[in-house]
Amino acid sequence: MERPNFTVLTHFEELRRRLLIFIGFLFFLWVVLFSQFWRLVPFLIWPYQKAFPARELDLVFTSLPEAIVAALKSTFFLSLALSLPLLLFQAWRFLSPALYEQEKRVLRKIVLLVLILALVGMALAYLLVLPTLLKLFLGMGYARFTPYLRVQSYLSFLGKGLLVAAIVSQLPAVVALLIKAGLISQEVRHRRFLYLAGGAYLVALFISPADLISQIILAAGFYLLLEAGFFLARLF
Repeated sequence: MERPNFTVLTHFEELRRRLLIFIGFLFFLWVVLFSQFWRLVPFLIWPYQKAFPARELDLVFTSLPEAIVAALKSTFFLSLALSLPLLLFQAWRFLSPALYEQEKRVLRKIVLLVLILALVGMALAYLLVLPTLLKLFLGMGYARFTPYLRVQSYLSFLGKGLLVAAIVSQLPAVVALLIKAGLISQEVRHRRFLYLAGGAYLVALFISPADLISQIILAAGFYLLLEAGFFLARLF
């Protein structure tokens, strides 16, 4: 079975159409979330309440537009995180006409896996990671200083955290796709502990250069995500 033939112009028109669908949905979702921002406030505050159940969250703002800007930024990051599955689906629709049927089946499984990983990653970040980070970042300050936590700082931290979680959670799918495409050699797969552990620690060292405990925790997390990619590749 031969691959379909497409001209360069056809590729660009299809890519443009897929990007416009994604951008239109992203903007629509952003408008909806921003219009319902005050209904989302309990959801946004929950990680703080989990980290400090006995403390009231008092957010301050130091300029006239700060509260509106904070709402715009946080709902944008949240909209982008929630729109990632659609972006991946549009990428699948763009690539699938040029693939063989066997390649389509593999890519279809990868897309489904990516959707599941994005949702699981955001759920784990919201329920476990963000409350833990808030407790770590704010706990020492609360013990010694009077807090004046800016609304923009807190909401941006929360929105970016969910977006980063949705992206980082895709590491297993990326590794599995690279293996299926033959871009990760058999030698690397046999000696992957050395490569993965070293690479994960370098990433952790870049993110947290001064804290050995944080480096170890981050390296372990990245290693498990990368190792999961090798496991998933065997399932496809």
